[in-house]
Amino acid sequence: MLNHSRVMIVDDDAETLALLREITAKEGYQVATASSAEEALALAAREQPDVVITDLNMPGMDGLALLAELRTRIPDTLVILATAYGSLKTAVDGIKAGAFDYLSKPFIVDEIRLVVRRALEHKHVLRENQALREQLRDRYRFDNIVGSSPGMVAVYKMIARVAQADSTVLIQGESGTGKELVARAIHAHSPRSEGPFVAVDGGALAESLLESELFGHERGAFTGAVASKKGLLEKAHRGTCFLDEVADISPLLQSKLLRVIQEREIRRVGGGEPMAVDVRLIAATNKDLRPLVAAGKFREDLYYRLNVVTIVIPPLRDRPEDIPMLVQSFVQKYGASRETPVTGVSPEAMAVLSRYSWPGNVRELEHVIERAVVLTPHSIILPDDLPQAVQSAASAAGDRAGGWMTLDNVERDYILRVMESHRRDLGRTAEILGIHRKTLLRKLRQYGMA
Repeated sequence: MLNHSRVMIVDDDAETLALLREITAKEGYQVATASSAEEALALAAREQPDVVITDLNMPGMDGLALLAELRTRIPDTLVILATAYGSLKTAVDGIKAGAFDYLSKPFIVDEIRLVVRRALEHKHVLRENQALREQLRDRYRFDNIVGSSPGMVAVYKMIARVAQADSTVLIQGESGTGKELVARAIHAHSPRSEGPFVAVDGGALAESLLESELFGHERGAFTGAVASKKGLLEKAHRGTCFLDEVADISPLLQSKLLRVIQEREIRRVGGGEPMAVDVRLIAATNKDLRPLVAAGKFREDLYYRLNVVTIVIPPLRDRPEDIPMLVQSFVQKYGASRETPVTGVSPEAMAVLSRYSWPGNVRELEHVIERAVVLTPHSIILPDDLPQAVQSAASAAGDRAGGWMTLDNVERDYILRVMESHRRDLGRTAEILGIHRKTLLRKLRQYGMA
């Protein structure tokens, strides 16, 4: 994966240039060198390097100026600054200016390998995130519905088939699966797309209020009705009315709803003559209506009128392969609004998200990503940015799937967590862990992190 990566080294000292070239070339990278910042800019335009290692103090244009130019001309290139110990403050300033990391002179060979590999892995994650963003625009996205699992592809096919017809549709799915999004997609791809789309939650209002919301009322129909009001079915004329949680509406409203479907007319509360309406009804429920019909709690004739076409949305736990695309969709939605944009999710965080069962489905996942974007100090979401409940449940799921974690795995995860929390500063990480920097490097090599 990383062997074909392109690394450029910039230094006015020939010995340093040769040393860094030898170290990086042995790692299998394609290496180019330049002895000045000006030469590096011309070479970078042709080579498009993934990573540039540049000395800070050079005649003419220095490393910070080169960093600024590269960020403008080739923003995807990551820059690592090389500095003597006495220039540490300048290196920190470089990090603030957008450098990925810095290397201190005299160099430690293992540290060079580690920092370059980490930069390239970071670049790989960013590329994967970009690929996911591009996928969101392909055939596996229906407006705001995201997913490429077999269950979601079946949903897309059903949407395409029923959109052009004018039949009543029943959408079934757990809370948070996106039933209203499916209804909006049907409307958007139907001949009624230029007409209104109105939505009402059948389980959120008392019977009297829901009746007034659906059918409207005349002035004086009840206390507080100081003026006539159009109902949502009337407002949806020549468009679509989406009735969510249809299983929760009362028998009286079920009867009136049946009349709308059969007769294509409504009567306002307190009104006399019926009014014709041209509206397509899409209903949704998180319950199975058949047991309610058998128990006499839902009208059988209304059930068959609603159930002309049924679309079943699978819960998120049954389509975990859709989680990465959904996550990237929500990162794209919320991450760009930050002063320092959040552009993606680390592989470790994605693993946690993929192991969680998501009882609240896509809605819960969206809220978790929105929260992580707000709280993370990084440009990529890390495991510690996720709610503790998600981390614990995902960890428990991993334990059940593969047994208890080994001490090596616990140590590896803890080291990674400390490093990520301190911008992968090896010195600070070693200090917090209470070990020597060389011991930390040895452990990183042991765990395949260096």
